[in-house]
Amino acid sequence: TPQGVKKHIQRVGFVNTLKVGEWLGYWGKHLTPTGFRAFKAHQKTNHFPGSFCIGRKDYLWIRLRNMQLKFGRTDFAFFPTTYVLPGDMSELKVNWDEAAKQKWILKPPAAARGIGIRLINKWEQVPRSQRRVIVQKYLDKPYLINESKFDLRVYVYVTSYDPLRIYVYDDGLVRFATVKYKAASKHI
Repeated sequence: TPQGVKKHIQRVGFVNTLKVGEWLGYWGKHLTPTGFRAFKAHQKTNHFPGSFCIGRKDYLWIRLRNMQLKFGRTDFAFFPTTYVLPGDMSELKVNWDEAAKQKWILKPPAAARGIGIRLINKWEQVPRSQRRVIVQKYLDKPYLINESKFDLRVYVYVTSYDPLRIYVYDDGLVRFATVKYKAASKHI
């Protein structure tokens, strides 16, 4: 979390500064292109230019779909069928009608920690607003560990794209659901 990072940085002796050019690191929101161009060689940030394109669900899907179109679905079939509304509404409707008993998962494009996520199974539940929202086919046969859903987090530190330099932290994180998985909608 940002507060945890701030406390750690202060604990090892760094101090906050508002003086332009005297800082070593910036931890915060994505900078504008002008902000990135002002960096000096010794200054670092927690975001690369354009990294928001893979950090938001809608932008990530657009890029993955482009990769499917360019290289084929075989190598890019590791994610569920996805729609970005309102733009993909008519395509969703066609597939919705073909998959009668399908459950769908609705996600805000830029939220985290499960905020705003809900399951839907009726066309009337699909939002009709102009705000972007992600709709994906719900995977009703997920991978399970001891009958529980889980997610894996692998932490990486990318210091350069050219040349590509990535450090992978030895310890990851596994989060388990607090209840055993059952496929019935009322239990999900």
